[in-house]
Amino acid sequence: MTDARPQLDAAPSISRTLAFTGAGLLIFVGVMFQLGEFICNRLSGSSYWLLHMIAVNIWNTLVLKLDAPGIGDILRFWPLLLVGFGLAVLLALRPSRG
Repeated sequence: MTDARPQLDAAPSISRTLAFTGAGLLIFVGVMFQLGEFICNRLSGSSYWLLHMIAVNIWNTLVLKLDAPGIGDILRFWPLLLVGFGLAVLLALRPSRG
């Protein structure tokens, strides 16, 4: 006798594994960027004057183009948004009890 069921039973497992991997990657990248933000805040701009000057000019250009001077406060914590999205994916994949 032959089995009439589809032989690709691993499809939900594969998509679940990819979702877990993606969530883990979001959390890891968010934590790394946030640590980088904390470390870079402690560095003085005078020791890296060329990079500091380029970054300030790019930032000023973006602020003028976007007409949003308050966007800096939002961008300071965007890595935490990545961590939040990763945690949301993990919570969505949590097995239901009941």
